[in-house]
Amino acid sequence: MTDMKLDVRVYPIDEPKGSTVAFASVGVEDLVAIRGIRVVDSEKGLFVAMPQSKDKDSNYHDIAFPVTADLRKAINSSVLDEFERVSVISPDERGYDTPDKSAANSINAGDVKFDVRVFMIDEPQGSTKAFASVGVEDLVAIRGIRVVDGEKGLFVTMPQSKDKDGGYHDVAFPLTGDLRREFCKAVLDVYEGSDRAVDRKHSLGDKLAEGAEKAAAYVAQPRAAVAKSHGAGVLE
Repeated sequence: MTDMKLDVRVYPIDEPKGSTVAFASVGVEDLVAIRGIRVVDSEKGLFVAMPQSKDKDSNYHDIAFPVTADLRKAINSSVLDEFERVSVISPDERGYDTPDKSAANSINAGDVKFDVRVFMIDEPQGSTKAFASVGVEDLVAIRGIRVVDGEKGLFVTMPQSKDKDGGYHDVAFPLTGDLRREFCKAVLDVYEGSDRAVDRKHSLGDKLAEGAEKAAAYVAQPRAAVAKSHGAGVLE
């Protein structure tokens, strides 16, 4: 995992009102980006929290997260390293260059493995017909994906968050248009139950459960327990 490519951006909150002291975005292997990651200052020190959503029972669940504990450790370490770097820089001097997308655009989207699980809504009350979870190359899992029946037919939406101005933004997403098209096609293949979809049904549930169990043991560790890892990069 030491050669894993992580592109990291961290945005400190200069006057935090609570325990969250920064937000971060991370790109993994030029494949997928995760936004809404939080740097939290707890009694035991700083730790990194993946973006979350709350269910009807008020339980919180990660929307997007690394499948393995090793990758989660690498992301946590990189985010905290970058937070320490930018937090001492004057706010008006912070900033990131526009990322070079040549590496991402050079990836053959058709060769990327997507592990898909679709959860049908038995009696949909609106345009959303199903939810989906997708693992990308056994690296990152994304939950809260929706299959929507619109005026022009079925389409896929990524999990989203709402900002203070009422705008919606993707929480996690493929980094190029080609990757997004293959990602959405994989979800619709499974939803529609095509022959090709059957080949895409892998053991994502087992992998997510194993990764979540290992990650849960790690995520609350304070900064002092986080090993130094990758250098931070740039994410759009």
